[in-house]
Amino acid sequence: MVYKPEFVEHVTRRRAALRAEAAALIPAGKPVVLEIGCGHGHFLETYARQYPQRHYIGVDLRGERIEKARKKARRAGLTNCHFVRAEAREFLQSLPPEVTFAEIWVLFPDPWPKKRHHKHRLLQPAFLEYLAGRVGKGGRLYYRTDHREYFAEVAAFLPTLSTWRIDPRAPWPLEHETVFQARAPSYQSLVAVRTSHPAKPAETADPLPPAPADPT
Repeated sequence: MVYKPEFVEHVTRRRAALRAEAAALIPAGKPVVLEIGCGHGHFLETYARQYPQRHYIGVDLRGERIEKARKKARRAGLTNCHFVRAEAREFLQSLPPEVTFAEIWVLFPDPWPKKRHHKHRLLQPAFLEYLAGRVGKGGRLYYRTDHREYFAEVAAFLPTLSTWRIDPRAPWPLEHETVFQARAPSYQSLVAVRTSHPAKPAETADPLPPAPADPT
């Protein structure tokens, strides 16, 4: 696919800004917790207050959500919790190479329910393999959704990946009802643990091209 020069320039500037922002926000040597699709920051702000010894980063595409999340963190006086407007794949690609995550949280992601849109779902084998390269051994992925088919899909492919294993006994370290959880009549959760299997470049698929930035 050939892109217009002005689009390429826009993406180049956006990624450079993301790299600078990520480098400034994430301290070296500290365990980092990442929430993908953080919304208004209800969950992550609560988590950061209860466990201040860690560093927390939330990403979301919608600008108004990030602004509300940042206000929450400022009001709470949190210096260990930050929110970034970005597409998840693009954000991960912008991180300094030494940054790794202790935990990844994906709570009620967009299920893209129509079959022709399933390719847009965030949690897919290629993305989880890519993510494994950013998670140290024993790091955990926490996933919760109210969409039964999406949950079943992820639960089915995770055991086929050598870099992750599902741990049915793993505790859910924080229960804090989000807006989407409050609306859900029911939901399902799983915890996946990063194995010792190396995420070699030959085994790790590159993430899909990032979605266009949300105009909001």
